[in-house]
Amino acid sequence: MNREQGFKHFYKSDITHSLVYTEKERKGIVFQLALCIVIPIIVIPILSVVYLETNMEWVLIPVIVLLVGSPIYINKLFGDTNFYRNFKRKIIGKIIKYINPSLDYDNVLKVDDIEYDNSKFFENTNTVLYGDDHVSGVINDIRVEFSELVAEFRNVADQKEAGSKYQFKGLFFIAEYKTYFPSQIVIKTAGLLFHGSEYDVTKNENFNTLFKSKVISNRDKTEKVLTPEVLSLIIDLQAKIHHEFMISFIDNKIYLGIQHDEDLFEPTLFQSMKNYDKIKGYFDDLYYPLTFLEEITKLRF
Repeated sequence: MNREQGFKHFYKSDITHSLVYTEKERKGIVFQLALCIVIPIIVIPILSVVYLETNMEWVLIPVIVLLVGSPIYINKLFGDTNFYRNFKRKIIGKIIKYINPSLDYDNVLKVDDIEYDNSKFFENTNTVLYGDDHVSGVINDIRVEFSELVAEFRNVADQKEAGSKYQFKGLFFIAEYKTYFPSQIVIKTAGLLFHGSEYDVTKNENFNTLFKSKVISNRDKTEKVLTPEVLSLIIDLQAKIHHEFMISFIDNKIYLGIQHDEDLFEPTLFQSMKNYDKIKGYFDDLYYPLTFLEEITKLRF
């Protein structure tokens, strides 16, 4: 799945053509928004003067229409899901297929709720889950799926304790390994906290500085999972994605949760998307985690 070097050519030959359409659509929406603001600003004062001078009540009708109708239409334009749907289909969908043609993309679905609990990332999962941008497929005989996922605390007390309304917000990956892992382990970057005890379960001091770990079962067999190759891959992933993340080895699955503060893969109305660095960022957010999962599932435990 070595697609990184060829992405710039792919961007120029394929993505830029699709961006012309989405950019035209974006500008059309912005133009309509501008009209909804400018027309009332110009017309309403004129009609108000006419009413005051002539006392013709019918003049108030277009004033009322503009005052009521403009906010409604503006709200409709901001909620135009076709623009976002078309962007995801024409841009994000193509990036995913470029990374690996076997991957299927659905911009509505998300990973199953039960997988979030099974990951063991958090002890308290009293949350409401929602998300979209689901991707699934088989890479090197390993089934992989992921989606954007948001876990929002159900009660205010948990929000206050965590200092956020979200327990998790970002990309949630699952890879099914061919056998069960000899030990179940949860690993988090140092910026993320565990509830309860956490341990340095390896002798790699560099790894222990960057990550904290928690053993769920079979502590005496952790070295069979956290081999030098696995530790190297995890450290390398952190160097590439620049986000807090967590990994767990549970039963025969590898879970990877990458925290993102903003909504992913959402174009902005007031900023052009014809920007290589912006599109390359979407690619990086997907390519590096998928490459990590591909490499780690090649190993024998």
